[in-house]
Amino acid sequence: MKSGRASAEHDRKHDLSRRDFLRIGAGFSAALACASALGVLGGCGEVAKSPAKNFGFLRESDLELFGALAPVVVLDLAQLAAARRSERLGDVLHKLDATCSALDLGKQHELRKLLDLLAFAPLRYLLAGVGAWNEASTETLQEFLTRWRGSRFATLNAGGNVLVKLVSTSYYALPATWQASGYPGPLERLYKAVNS
Repeated sequence: MKSGRASAEHDRKHDLSRRDFLRIGAGFSAALACASALGVLGGCGEVAKSPAKNFGFLRESDLELFGALAPVVVLDLAQLAAARRSERLGDVLHKLDATCSALDLGKQHELRKLLDLLAFAPLRYLLAGVGAWNEASTETLQEFLTRWRGSRFATLNAGGNVLVKLVSTSYYALPATWQASGYPGPLERLYKAVNS
């Protein structure tokens, strides 16, 4: 019975759960509503609200966020040579976009609130302590993730967890990363049997 409880606890901690998305939505809805009421989001035009070129969900601001966070979340990525890191980062962003595009509309809506909040510089600086994502140091980004993931505020805690899970699962879902994680890949015989 103990192992069943441990397994359930592990699954609860490592899932992109609806509960995390609901926590994100409730807190960040209030922040976005305040920003809208003050007129600070008025500069967000249709281009800013559209997915980036060759992406289905992620916007340019989201690409900046995840591009900055990925090497901090996945140390293997940070250790690659610059050209290889850039190529791998592109693969991660496309995998992350596919994951976000596959979420149900409710989860997409809640995630969009988090991403929009982190795209707006004054609120981002106030809540995350980060100016421009591409100018933030590794230490600043680590502190941001650590602070949010350890926060006593459920909204920040859930937001930090979702960001880390999205980056790490998108990275380790790439076949090119399996060796670094110790995963040998699917058993070829079984893979062929299932997919024939």
